[in-house]
Amino acid sequence: MSADLVRARIDDGPVVPLMWLVVLLGFLLNLADGIDVVAMSVTAPSVAAEWGLERGALGPLFSAALFGMAIGAAGLAPLSDKMGRRTLLVAAMFLVGLSMLAVSWIASSASVTLFAMLRFISGLGIGVIFGCAPALASEFMPSRYRSLAVSMVVMGYPVGAVLAGPIANALIPGFGWTAVFTAGGILTLLIGAVTWTLLPESPEFLAGRAGHRPERHNEVNRLLARLERDAVTDLSPDVIRPSSTPVAQILTAERRLRTLVLWAIYFMGFLTMYFMLSWIPTLFVDAGYTRSQGIEALTGFNLGAIPGILVLAVLTTRLPLVPLLSLFFLSAGGVLVYVGLTEPSALKSLMTLMFVGGVFLHGGFTCLYALATQVYPSDVRAAGVGWAAGLGRTGAIASPLLAAALISAGWGMYSLFLSFALPLVIGGLLLWVFVSEH
Repeated sequence: MSADLVRARIDDGPVVPLMWLVVLLGFLLNLADGIDVVAMSVTAPSVAAEWGLERGALGPLFSAALFGMAIGAAGLAPLSDKMGRRTLLVAAMFLVGLSMLAVSWIASSASVTLFAMLRFISGLGIGVIFGCAPALASEFMPSRYRSLAVSMVVMGYPVGAVLAGPIANALIPGFGWTAVFTAGGILTLLIGAVTWTLLPESPEFLAGRAGHRPERHNEVNRLLARLERDAVTDLSPDVIRPSSTPVAQILTAERRLRTLVLWAIYFMGFLTMYFMLSWIPTLFVDAGYTRSQGIEALTGFNLGAIPGILVLAVLTTRLPLVPLLSLFFLSAGGVLVYVGLTEPSALKSLMTLMFVGGVFLHGGFTCLYALATQVYPSDVRAAGVGWAAGLGRTGAIASPLLAAALISAGWGMYSLFLSFALPLVIGGLLLWVFVSEH
């Protein structure tokens, strides 16, 4: 295949500056996503107080964006296998940025339904970015560094989540909770404009585009020259794509078991991750801590992502990815079990445990995207990552609603931490099933 020829060229050479530029732009795309998603979490206590909402009413607001993310990842991101990664990524960024700005315009109406619709629209764009950005980064890097590159790209998400806390604490007291969405929307649009200007298209996508495209050979070689690789001379002039749907291609007999297990692992990871991202500030407030301390706890959890992702990403250049992922999932579950059983009340201890939990959970969760990019070839890679992220997000959709129902039934913070440790243990064990079939 033409894409295989290009992959061989990329593998046969060093990492060059253009590759790091693609990783940096992917990082920034996910950074904007992290700010957007966590904006709802850090503003939730303020929204509830201003609009007079019960805690249970916040669940649909959390899940609206997550539902959009599932559809965006599974339904829209696979379009980049036909349309190109760059076009879809830029369009998604502008969709997210404009929908965030629109939150400020509807705030005075106090309409939960309208707010949820805007969160859903934001989620569509974020889902596209989650599916496409890791695929694009993996296609620019030599195979040995693909897990590292994908992890660095996805790390933008928790870094953005970390920034959302200080942004909220700085803006809410003086400007109100809508200022968080306004700032996030402006930043997202700016990153979208930079991406449109600087981001090249995937070389593997260009080589593997379907149909008779005489200009394809020149496009591919121009990009290979920028990557300091030798030109290719034997690209097939007419690439034929399979007529089956993307989901059928990732569920072929030889891929079916790995795909289904991958979906289950994503589901478990999303279930616990989005419980933590959505509910930490509110649970801390309900447990007697201040709004600011609740946001700081979430910030600490997300801050743990940076060392967790970096350590795991570097380890993947020397050690097998799947056992490392399993270790991180099981360790994150162990931290939550410890919190649930010992019920620490000292703020410093809780903050430390949130940070340690973030090291393991964010580290393992982020590298799931690296695992997905390794499972599928370039012509279905965005579909494979997108469907894993999209179906996994059913866990993210269910998580805030489940937590809201348990909170309404009288469950406290420690009981919830203990309960949401279980999916991580299941996911860690499922990874060992995956490694036996990989």
